[in-house]
Formats: sequence, C-alpha cells, structure tokens
Amino acid sequence: MNDSFKNLIEQFNIISKKCWIPSVKNNFGSVGLTFEKELGKKADSMYFPDYENIEIKCTSRFSRYPLFLFTVAFDGPTFPEIDRIVEKYGYADKDFPEKKVIFETVNCKTLHYVNNKFKFKLDIDEKDEKLYLCVYDLNNKLIEKTSFVYLSTIYHHIMVKLKYLAIIYASQKKENNMIFFRYYKLTIYELISFEKFLDMLKKGRIDVDIIARINKSGIDKGRYRNKNLVFKIKKSRIEELFKYIYQINYDIKNNINS
Repeated sequence: MNDSFKNLIEQFNIISKKCWIPSVKNNFGSVGLTFEKELGKKADSMYFPDYENIEIKCTSRFSRYPLFLFTVAFDGPTFPEIDRIVEKYGYADKDFPEKKVIFETVNCKTLHYVNNKFKFKLDIDEKDEKLYLCVYDLNNKLIEKTSFVYLSTIYHHIMVKLKYLAIIYASQKKENNMIFFRYYKLTIYELISFEKFLDMLKKGRIDVDIIARINKSGIDKGRYRNKNLVFKIKKSRIEELFKYIYQINYDIKNNINS
C-alpha cells in the first residue's frame, strides 16, 4: 500500500470519527463537497486527481445515481463543437426560451431519442482513433458523423485522473432543517486498463451525458454552463473497470478488509 493510500485512510478515519457533519450547502447533493471541505480541499473542476494521485467519489448510502468518472469537451471539428450541436439539435430552455440547451444520455449500444426529432448514438472508430457522435433521423438514417473526441484525449484524462479511485459512502439525515452526513465507508480501487474502459464503452456499459445548460441563478444567470461530455458508470459495474484494493467500513463489526 503506497503513502497516498495511507494518508487518505488516515484522513478518512479522522473525518468518520466526527460522525454527523453539517452539509456545506445544506442539500443532499453536497455529500462530495462536504467531504472535500473536511479534507481541506477546495472545490475545482480540474481533471487532476482530488487527493494526491487518488480520485475521490462520494455517494450516499442508498443513492441510485451513477458515478461520474470524468469530463471532456469535443475536440472538433469546430470549436467549441458543442455550440454547433446545441444550435442544430438542441431545444428551447423552459426559463430562457430564446436559448437552446441540450442534456442527453448516450452510449455506443443503443439509439437515444432527442427532442422527438433525432436519435443520438456514440461510435468508436479505432482507425480514425476518435469517438464520434452519430446523429440519425427517426427512420434510423444517418444524418451526420461529425462531432468527435480523440481517443488520445480520453486516454490522457483517464490515466491522469482515474489510475486510482476511492469511493466514499455516507449516511444522510435532515434535522432542524439542516442536512448532515456521516462518512462510514471507504473503498480503494486501481484502474484495470484503458483497453477495458474502451471495451465497456463499446458495449454500452459506460454512458455519456452531453450537456449544455443555462445557469438559473446567481451572477451568471442566463449564461451557459457545463458545456461538456460527462462519462459515467453504474456503481454495480465499478469492479468491471477497477480492481479492488482495500476497504474500511465502520458499519460492520470487522471493518477492515485489505
């Protein structure tokens, strides 16, 4: 076990012993931000690992949400390519109808309906070394295979950010109109390989959110945010992509398993 693992385990033990910790934003979605604050880490959107060389993902005990692995932008053919996609295939935002948005989940296995007018699907072209967004009409006729991300871009993000992964589990409660988290479980994994990631992507076992949304409040109200591709995986599939290394769970009697 390397020093980074030992340091994170030590910090997790300190945080878990605090029991119920108030949420930094007083909502259940702040489980990760609250843990990062306790860890002494400032929130950021960098693609480097959260803690030394370990990426940290936090989740609530009964959450059915997938884990968001990493975020990239389209590499081309235009820049920013997401603007062209939104203009051509997006739909009016309900609060700012003069602006188009898009928020769709796609993969390499199935055709996904978009705005009842189109279908989206991803395709890995290993000859071109690109991941393409394919757009079809409702009769499954290909309209375009234009927008792409280089496989080298994806490789770089994965190998930098996800070589080691720690998943932190928390219980949650609401008391006196305040949200609290209790962090009780830490599991550490190591990435199996980039080839395994591509295989799962091909088989539709990893999904991608295509996102271009509008800020609804604050000083950036009415402006675009999160114009990205977000790769995500179901928690039940984690051990297809990552090799288990270590676990500590304070909610079972014999809590250490290495």
